[in-house]
Amino acid sequence: MIVCKFGGTSVADAGAIQRVTEIIRGRQEKSPVVIVSALGGATNTLLEIAEKAAGGHLLVALQLIAGLRERHLREASALLGDGALADEISVEISAEFDDLANLAEAFRTLGYLTPRSLDSFAAIGELLSSRLVAAAFNQSGLESAFVDARTVMITDDHYTRAEPDLVAITQAAGRILVPIVETGR
Repeated sequence: MIVCKFGGTSVADAGAIQRVTEIIRGRQEKSPVVIVSALGGATNTLLEIAEKAAGGHLLVALQLIAGLRERHLREASALLGDGALADEISVEISAEFDDLANLAEAFRTLGYLTPRSLDSFAAIGELLSSRLVAAAFNQSGLESAFVDARTVMITDDHYTRAEPDLVAITQAAGRILVPIVETGR
């Protein structure tokens, strides 16, 4: 088993994600576990959305959400074309952005951000990109499974500066990731 980590530039758009797909295709015999960052620039936009919403600028936050939603849906369409998988991913992406808009409204109401809420908000970018990448893999014939990183990456509660809990991560990886890899996905 190998771990392949791709940063935001490597998954910036549909073309970049297709290149990642080919890189992983060339490493299939090594049973890769693939980790991806948010689409290039998405995390900064998410943090800006949270700050704008908490600062009382909900309309600006919602406009940023709409733009980020459109970007993700555009890349999903470019990667997956039409069909059931494309429809499924588009619905999942839209649902995440609906939740994001609700969180922005809550931040505006509260008028401040906690470190924990900021971490949760920022993590949405990785969840979205990993869904896109897993779908792209499956679309291209690479059997894959989306795994919500929050089920494996376990940290302490020092939000925005959290440290990984290596023992808990090892246990979660053995319980969640290893069985998936053993099936060839």
